[in-house]
Amino acid sequence: MKANLTCSWAKETVDTYKTGGPDSEVTGIACTFMATMDVLEKAAEQGCNLVITHEPTYYNHLDNIDQLEGDPVFQAKQAFMEENNMVVFRFHDHWHRTTPDGIYVGMVDKLQWKPYLIEGRKNIFDLQGKSLREITDHMKMIFPEAIIRVIGDPDLKVNKAAFSAGAPGSQAHIRHLRQEDINLVVIGEAPEWESLSYVRDASQAGLPKAMIILGHTVSEEAGMEYCARWMDDFIDEIPVRFIESGDPFHQ
Repeated sequence: MKANLTCSWAKETVDTYKTGGPDSEVTGIACTFMATMDVLEKAAEQGCNLVITHEPTYYNHLDNIDQLEGDPVFQAKQAFMEENNMVVFRFHDHWHRTTPDGIYVGMVDKLQWKPYLIEGRKNIFDLQGKSLREITDHMKMIFPEAIIRVIGDPDLKVNKAAFSAGAPGSQAHIRHLRQEDINLVVIGEAPEWESLSYVRDASQAGLPKAMIILGHTVSEEAGMEYCARWMDDFIDEIPVRFIESGDPFHQ
């Protein structure tokens, strides 16, 4: 993996082993957005004991388990991984830092927006006056199981859109929206009182701005599907699979 990245491996990173280690024998690799219990069970069923996850395993960014001692959820997850000799490795920082960003490569393909990508930009798209309603309908077709939320006038004609995967912070969203030619931002998640409130006020003030909220998982998961394809190109000895963790919400 390190040899096939364009970035050097950082000394300080969250990309570390969460269980198991470098001496563990690997029978198969499962790439996923998040190593949930469901994903771990599916990986074990498919003979994949190395799970490469984009997001934390233990409910906080640094995977600190100090506060989970005696917690029944933590214990159940640990017990399953130990019983099945599983190795969990996080692949977050360097998958974003490589060029091009692996999450964005997978998501642009998933969104079917590559023809609209502005040359030299990884996340700005010329949508040629499509309405917000048309774009929302397209998102619902691409992500039929996702809970997609929208802010703005459905009849708004979108000039350029910014795609902002995951949770880079509301100021990143607002910086896009402050650009005159960008009037839609498609995001993963943000606090409702920050960039969501900003675009809501803009719309209510009659300004042509809108937002589509996919949720963190939906906005990045295809990047880990691409990760499985990327790894499959240079790993021949064992199978490499993608296992979907899926939108955590349902109606």
